[in-house]
Amino acid sequence: MRRWIMHVDMDAFFASIEQLDHPEYKGHPVIVGGLSSRGVVATCSYEARKFGVHSAMPISRAKKLCPDGIYVYPRMDRYKEVSHQIFSIMKEFTPYIEPLSIDEAFLEVSGMSTMYSGPKALGRAIKDRVYEQTGLIISAGLAPNKFLAKLASDLDKPDGLVVIPYGREKEILAPLPIKRIWGVGPHTEKRLKAGGFHLMRHIQALPDERSLIPIVGNQARRIWELANGIDERPVETDRKIQSIGAEETYEEDLVDGSAIELEFRYFANRLSKRLRKRNLLGHTVSIKVRYDDFTTVSRQKRLDTPSDHEHVFFETALLLWNKLMQDKTSKQPKGLTFMDPLGPIRLLGLTVSGLDEEVPMQDSLFELPRNENENKLAGVLDSLESKFGETAVMSGALWQRFHGETGARRKRSELKAAVDAQSTREDADSSKANETSDNMEVGFEADEVGDTNEDV
Repeated sequence: MRRWIMHVDMDAFFASIEQLDHPEYKGHPVIVGGLSSRGVVATCSYEARKFGVHSAMPISRAKKLCPDGIYVYPRMDRYKEVSHQIFSIMKEFTPYIEPLSIDEAFLEVSGMSTMYSGPKALGRAIKDRVYEQTGLIISAGLAPNKFLAKLASDLDKPDGLVVIPYGREKEILAPLPIKRIWGVGPHTEKRLKAGGFHLMRHIQALPDERSLIPIVGNQARRIWELANGIDERPVETDRKIQSIGAEETYEEDLVDGSAIELEFRYFANRLSKRLRKRNLLGHTVSIKVRYDDFTTVSRQKRLDTPSDHEHVFFETALLLWNKLMQDKTSKQPKGLTFMDPLGPIRLLGLTVSGLDEEVPMQDSLFELPRNENENKLAGVLDSLESKFGETAVMSGALWQRFHGETGARRKRSELKAAVDAQSTREDADSSKANETSDNMEVGFEADEVGDTNEDV
């Protein structure tokens, strides 16, 4: 039996729902995103894209390009509701579904096409069912593997349905630019082009990946295989969470170490709760820092022992932050405090990765009392929060973070939780291309500049 994979992508999802719920918006450019001066486009309708508007663009830029557009703030609850409806429809056709985001998924449909006149008829049936029950259009691609299915769904948007048949994989890929290879972003593309590889046929001409190793290192094999239409990855119906993160873009830049400290205390608190809820422990802690000029840097450290403890994440963030500042200034921190930033900070983030299910083990005798007390207290606080909300019980530091010294709540980023940063994933490396994360809060931002990640 031949393997058939279907990739489904809900076209301009947020904007399409707004046009569905507001018929007066149909045919007009609709832009969904943060509406403040520092807001960013989450997604936009195809009418808006004709003006040059795209995801991750600053709202201020979008308004210059499309001054007469309809600008709306995201309604995530509504988008999730429709997403669940569409996924339920797809489950009527196959139980083997790998969600990629709120509006994107892989479907294993091998054998299902025999119930129709072929894979294209199957794809048409799914598209028609979604439209009949939701009024929304989706683009779909069917192919022998995940890479080709994803590629196919992008070839004829919107409302596309493209099948890449067996035996024509290399032929269809040959004239396409190398940037269409999964995981090849601007930096990798530049290196490949410098090596004479501009189109996929240039890579197909190689007998194996060895000529690519000096150019792209350990990505060589994956890039060579994908350019030749080879992708053996299965559809994973139960993908393991690889990381949990929290990040926020601020309406007002952070300019001092005390403000930085409060943010990382908050992130550590939230991530610890999320891990406990899932009975997970994290091996690696990383911080992300974006300055007001959009320069972005990150640092990470692997823990000696996996943890779900708030104090471990906070103390590691302190270490990483001060190490980052020291590397740039050669200054030494004053005690266990956060050094002042080198410049205004528009975004901070904290991520815990390398997640494993918690396994009961005997801790060090010296650490056992602290761990027991911390776990008991954490359990009580989690219970209180679930009943009375996030701000019902909190430390003095977290209260200050939420309300400030004067009791006034800090003005926070307008566009927050769960906005899918689809356009910012272009330059993900091969390890990130398969990674499933559970990022708690996403401060949607424009494209990064100068992103570097180093181990400490």
